[in-house]
Amino acid sequence: MQARLERRDRAEAALLGALVADAAALGLHWLYDPARIASLEGPLIFREPDPADFQGAAGVFVHHGKRAGDLSQYGAALRTAMQAIADRGGVFDAEAAQDRFADAFGAGGWWRGYIDHATRGTLANLAADRRAPSGVEDDQIPGFARLPALLCRPGGAGDAVQLAAAVAITNTGDEARDWALAGARILAAALIGASPAEAVAAGETGAPEAVAQGLARARAAGLDPVAFAGDVGRACPMSMSVPVAAHILLHARSFAEAVEMNIRAGGDSCGRAILVGAAEGAIHGLGGAGVPAPWLLRLHDGESLAAEIAGVIGED
Repeated sequence: MQARLERRDRAEAALLGALVADAAALGLHWLYDPARIASLEGPLIFREPDPADFQGAAGVFVHHGKRAGDLSQYGAALRTAMQAIADRGGVFDAEAAQDRFADAFGAGGWWRGYIDHATRGTLANLAADRRAPSGVEDDQIPGFARLPALLCRPGGAGDAVQLAAAVAITNTGDEARDWALAGARILAAALIGASPAEAVAAGETGAPEAVAQGLARARAAGLDPVAFAGDVGRACPMSMSVPVAAHILLHARSFAEAVEMNIRAGGDSCGRAILVGAAEGAIHGLGGAGVPAPWLLRLHDGESLAAEIAGVIGED
């Protein structure tokens, strides 16, 4: 009984951690200039999105109208998967997840904000009733974003076939599948009590050579995540984002430190935040070295999010 409760606590902290880390990074998402980030006055975490922070620097500002505490499109994608699982009493159904995704990101949906390539293509496929798969050839982080919802259900996600089907809702192709499954193995290990080093090693286990080499590179790199991101890449492909996330997990001493490292690394910080925040939440829990309680209060629509998380992980 205690093991079940312990895993449930880890699962709750993982989902909250993913959402908090995503929202915390929103203000400087896709600012590719670490020197500019380091020079900014005021908070980096839960920073109000402001195009002035991007002026004259490498990057693109896309979060017009967003406020600190809002989710990015990645957090919103995770939320649609949580909603679909809660709708089905803890069961993942790909068609239900597709419907929730379209209800959020399609015309008249609740999402107001940036639509990335994978999301645009998926919406077009769903509108044409192309569902098997509904995704498009794309190797970026939307393919991983919904997986924490599957992994945090009681008993875990099931087999790799189900996880791959969840990836293909938005992202098809071997590279997207292989990197997303590596991220899933990292989080799955963290959810059963693995250390950061053990979790990253689990990501390598059984991975194709390119994925294993990318994670091994994260293990072998120096302490500075900003420098490592500069070497590997700060952009959206999972071949960049998963190794940088792994590097942060290996070197952060707390959830808060991991979130700040992720923001300072620049680029697709919100994309990486889903894996970083989920794994750090699973490892450290809530409070203490885990997700800071005051940060939970910064999330917008927190009451609804909490209810959706409970629908995924089950009641106490």
